[in-house]
Amino acid sequence: MTVLEKVKLLERYIAVDVAAVDPVVNLTIEKLLKREASRMDELKQRLLQQKIGFEEKYRLSSEDFCRRYETGAMGDDMDYVEWSATVDMLAGIEKRISLSEIQFPLAECRGKTGQTIR
Repeated sequence: MTVLEKVKLLERYIAVDVAAVDPVVNLTIEKLLKREASRMDELKQRLLQQKIGFEEKYRLSSEDFCRRYETGAMGDDMDYVEWSATVDMLAGIEKRISLSEIQFPLAECRGKTGQTIR
């Protein structure tokens, strides 16, 4: 059973009688959500440091990099691929964080594949 299937099963279980749900279930869900938010924040901080490293190394903002990278002007050097992936992962984390109502705004651009990267 996938995590999503388990969550949907838990939703159906709780929906039957919200008042009968053990308070431990509520506390457990709160702890899981806090843990996931903390994990996303830690990952975001590591990726931001990596992004800053690229910006300092190449003396170029990620926004400028994205504009150049999406047109192919940056080439396919491994650092550029990793930089693009880092920016892309930050965008994904932002989406996950926004779902939990914690906002971390990031600039966005489109990579060579056409997908939005931040």
